[in-house]
Amino acid sequence: MKQSSKEKLDRLLEQYKAQPVGIGYIDIIVSRDNYKSFAKSLIEGGFEIDAISWWEYIASLDAPNTYGMGGPVSQFYPGWFAETCTAIDNVSFSGDPANDLNSIIGLVENKVLGVSDGKQISFKETPSLTPAFWLKVDENWTNVQTRTPPLDHLPRNKFKP
Repeated sequence: MKQSSKEKLDRLLEQYKAQPVGIGYIDIIVSRDNYKSFAKSLIEGGFEIDAISWWEYIASLDAPNTYGMGGPVSQFYPGWFAETCTAIDNVSFSGDPANDLNSIIGLVENKVLGVSDGKQISFKETPSLTPAFWLKVDENWTNVQTRTPPLDHLPRNKFKP
């Protein structure tokens, strides 16, 4: 049986421990260690990365964020993510997979958010700065990680304040 594009995408999310924030396929937070391989697999799979947003990864649920706001608890790692207050970076696709991957890597590796508490926040200097990919896919697709339990059964710490 042939696997659908959505099924392939959901498998890539699990394989690369990539976590969408919502129910669709935007704001897919992926670790610094996995982002290059994830981007390459997405491009090779025919998926288009439309934009990149930025998150702060906090390794402990008890630790406060330093430059981000609130956000979700990680499904794959021990900590949580805090959304940064910055505009997303739009990605232009050329149709050449190698060029497109290099463009994404360049955007990520050279990202500078600004200064917080006298320290520059950049991908090169700040190990907690984490990318999230926005994909161009059918808006009706719901990612496999979406859980829709009744509201009274939601975990109390699903999102950090």
